[in-house]
Amino acid sequence: MTIVLGLALAMLGAAAALVLVRLFRGPGNLDRIVAAEILLVIVIAGVALESARQKTTTYLPLLMVLGLVGFVGGVAVTRFLSRDSDEPAPVQREQGPPS
Repeated sequence: MTIVLGLALAMLGAAAALVLVRLFRGPGNLDRIVAAEILLVIVIAGVALESARQKTTTYLPLLMVLGLVGFVGGVAVTRFLSRDSDEPAPVQREQGPPS
């Protein structure tokens, strides 16, 4: 069981490193938001693996709070960024040849 947990933690570490690259080099805000959400999921998975390694349930409230904060934060940031795109674009009229 220790080998499986160590392997899982190593895979989570590699995934976190790749996500951090996307977080810092992401071409747009949406890429950065998705990377931050994935990083939070990786942290939650790491805490859950540590809880399984210690064979205790004391980390369950922390997992619930992290999940709730991640969801609410992601929705809030997405709503904030989409507010700018909700405004209708100004209509440009083509000017035809003079009459």
